[in-house]
Amino acid sequence: MQANTFEFSDILKDQAPRDAQGRLAITREFVLAHAAEYASIPLVFFFDEETARTSLRVRYGLTDQTDVWAELPFQSQGGGVLDGVIEDFHKVGFEQFGRDLVKQNQVTLMVMTHGQLVFYSDQHIRGKTEDPTVGLVHRVSGGTTWTLSMFLSVKPPLTTTYDVFRSGWDQSLGLTGRWQPSPRHVFYGGFGFIHRPGGSATYNTMAFGSFRDAWGVHGTWECRRWQKIRPFLQLYLQSGFLPKQPYQKLDRPSLQHDLGFHWQMKKNLIFTFRYLNNITHNENTADMGFGVSLTASF
Repeated sequence: MQANTFEFSDILKDQAPRDAQGRLAITREFVLAHAAEYASIPLVFFFDEETARTSLRVRYGLTDQTDVWAELPFQSQGGGVLDGVIEDFHKVGFEQFGRDLVKQNQVTLMVMTHGQLVFYSDQHIRGKTEDPTVGLVHRVSGGTTWTLSMFLSVKPPLTTTYDVFRSGWDQSLGLTGRWQPSPRHVFYGGFGFIHRPGGSATYNTMAFGSFRDAWGVHGTWECRRWQKIRPFLQLYLQSGFLPKQPYQKLDRPSLQHDLGFHWQMKKNLIFTFRYLNNITHNENTADMGFGVSLTASF
C-alpha cells in the first residue's frame, strides 16, 4: 500500500505564513520562529508524509469452521510521489483543501503545545518492522447463499515508533458476513470494535492524549459478471481516534472508499488492485492511497 496522509490543525489553514507562490514548507526553523504565535493554543499539529506499507499474512484452517492468521507489516515513510498525482486528480473536481498550499514531496511531522515544540521529524524511514497481529475467524452460522463469522485479534507491542512511543496490547472483536443472492453479485459487510489500552509512559502522555477505543463498519459489493475479473466497491465508516481538541477534527468519524478489482490469475492465485480515498476530509485531512496484493492458497 502506497498512501499519502496530509492532516493539520484548522488554525494553520488561515494563519500559517506562506511564500510568494502561496505554498508552505514546514521546517524546524519555521516552527521555532513562529511558535509564539500559537501560545494560547493547547495543540497545533501538521502531518505531511507518504507511507509505503508491505504486509505478509498467513492464514491456516484449523477446522472447516475456524481459521487462525498472523500478519507482519513493514513500513517506510518519506515524501513520496503521490502529491502531484493528488493535485492533478483534484483538478477533475474532487479538491480537498490544502494539498496545493504546501511544498510537494516533503515529509514533516510537527506537534506544538501552547507555543512549545514537543515533536518534530522530517526523517525518512525505510523498511521498519511494525507490530505483528494475530487473529482468529470462526464461522458461527450460514446457509446456501450466506455466512456469518466472528473474528478477534490482538496486536502485541513489540516495536516502538520513532524509538520513543510504544502502544498497548490492542484488541479487536467483530462480526463479518457474506451474501451471494445471484452468481453475478456478492455482498460483504461487517462491524468491528478495537480496544486500545495504555502503552508506555511516553505514549500515554503524548500531546494528543491517549488514543480512544474505536469502532468501524464496512459494506462491499463485488461484481462476478466476468470469469477472471471481479471489480468491487467498498465503503467503510470509522470513528475518530483522538479526544476532542480545539482546532482539529480527528475526533470525528470518517467515511472512506475502496475501489478496485480482483484478477483470478490461476485457480489458486488472485491479484488485487485498489484505490482508496478519504471522502469526509473535513478540510484538514487529505488521504489517498493505492494498493496491490497477491493471494495464494494451498
